[in-house]
Amino acid sequence: MSFNRNIPLVIAAGVGVMSGFYIWEPMFKKYQRESKGTWQYEVVQQTRAEEMNRQAEAAVNNVNVTAAANTSTSATPATTGSASPTVPAVPTQSAPGPVDTTAQAAPSAAESKSA
Repeated sequence: MSFNRNIPLVIAAGVGVMSGFYIWEPMFKKYQRESKGTWQYEVVQQTRAEEMNRQAEAAVNNVNVTAAANTSTSATPATTGSASPTVPAVPTQSAPGPVDTTAQAAPSAAESKSA
């Protein structure tokens, strides 16, 4: 008889464990991928900095391509009496500069206490 009372408890525990796995597993996989399997935070910081550099360079290249396209289209003379007016190009914000990945990371709290 007491076995029947434990069935909902076992089901609730199983659902809790499975939902926890479902929620946290992608985050652990991402952290492992960023740390290149080492689980060291310094490696994660460097990997994230490198990713930010790649994104900044891609944004700068995108801005350069857009600027080149705008200059080539604006170089064509507009015909007089056209139905639609020429819209000037809107300047875009520049991407942040690259991050120095060779700089030493600040010591952690545990390292500074041991010194």
